[in-house]
Amino acid sequence: MSVNKLIETMGSIAKVEKLETLNTNILENTFALEEVEPFPGYHGANLPSGYNPTAVYLIIKKKLSSIKIMRITQEIKKYYKQEFDGTAANICINNDVFDAIRLRNLENIKMLPELQKNYMHEGIKFMKKKSIKGEGIIDLKKHFELEILGDGIYKDLEDPLMYYLRIPKHLNWQMFLEITTSIKHNLDNLNFDGALGSIYLKDIIDVVRIFAKDMELEDLQVIRQQYLDELRKY
Repeated sequence: MSVNKLIETMGSIAKVEKLETLNTNILENTFALEEVEPFPGYHGANLPSGYNPTAVYLIIKKKLSSIKIMRITQEIKKYYKQEFDGTAANICINNDVFDAIRLRNLENIKMLPELQKNYMHEGIKFMKKKSIKGEGIIDLKKHFELEILGDGIYKDLEDPLMYYLRIPKHLNWQMFLEITTSIKHNLDNLNFDGALGSIYLKDIIDVVRIFAKDMELEDLQVIRQQYLDELRKY
């Protein structure tokens, strides 16, 4: 039996989400944003049992490198035993730009105040609360653990509903939206949310992140070919 190659690396994901200020389960007068409608391009409520798409962004006073935030998160995990993931994020919303720690895979949203205290213990300072609501462009710096499924197609081993399709060129956000909208009109039988990404292999490669339930390799090959066909027009 053949075994597909596994890859561990770093990279980034850019996406748009509806965000608003989190008002509960948070330390007094600290600023956090929550996703109001995670994965807006995915039109379906039937996510797998136990899958929690909720993400919270703790807004920090000072920009820190993704490696620094990763080290602090690893240190917290040594003594804080409940499950969570923390990674660096940059958010542009309503003409404001914020640096943040994106938290996911929280067992319970009530964990947030204790997690905030742990990050503060490690030297993180949070911004004071602001009232914000709108669409935000989010840039995430994150660790990837990937399985190669086929030519230019990768599966995320840390999230069962995430896949990455290699594309031959870097896209700006507007071009990506136009191409993705066109593809989704042509593939109305395939339901997915898309985002832009870059992954560090031998070279930096550009990818489209696909979020979808019950996606087969053949479906992913069809979607990737659609992106390749569309990109030839530009």
